[in-house]
Amino acid sequence: MLPADDAGVAAFLLADSRLPSGAYSHSAGLEPAVIAGLDADGVYPYLLARLHTAGRVETAAAVLAHRVACGLANTGYPRIEAAIDARTPSAAQRDASRRLGRGMLRLASKLRPDAPAVVELQRTVPRPTRPVALAVTAAALGVGELQLARLCCYDDAQSVVAAALKLLPIDPMEATGWILAAAGEMDAVAAESLLVGSVDDIPALSAPLMEHWAENHTTRTRRLFVA
Repeated sequence: MLPADDAGVAAFLLADSRLPSGAYSHSAGLEPAVIAGLDADGVYPYLLARLHTAGRVETAAAVLAHRVACGLANTGYPRIEAAIDARTPSAAQRDASRRLGRGMLRLASKLRPDAPAVVELQRTVPRPTRPVALAVTAAALGVGELQLARLCCYDDAQSVVAAALKLLPIDPMEATGWILAAAGEMDAVAAESLLVGSVDDIPALSAPLMEHWAENHTTRTRRLFVA
């Protein structure tokens, strides 16, 4: 495990938009929402809606996967993956998550190729979802589960905001304010995720309109983001 200071740096690294799963490659579903008519005033409510639906599901799943990686939970990655799939009705969203997860697992295999959790995930789930791959990478880098939970919430929110700056006429200062305004709710979701004890405790929440937009997005030939 890395020293505490190095683990803190690793947590920042995993939220870097330049990563294969970073904000330059996906918009957390904002692009199809904008195409469907979402305007600048709707971005912050959209961010919060993501946080309390997909965000809660993914953060809880990530914490559980982190515990598996650390030998603290008696389950396996395939069971967590199956639970995430069951809570993600949209095939487009499932596919997008696995594209991002594959990129994150590739990063883990470069940074910590011999980490047991990384090796096990590659063996059992070569195309993991994003929260599982992020959790295993975080565990391999010594990032703790609360740091990971906050990272999950922050990374999703900053992906929305980064995409908004490319898609809509938004003041960057205002966009930064949205992240700060949501900090309390992100902390609450992160704290709630630590209560997960098994796959049955992962929340079953969805946002049907976001799922509809995601499905429509897969048919478009002109777009900035994969999702």
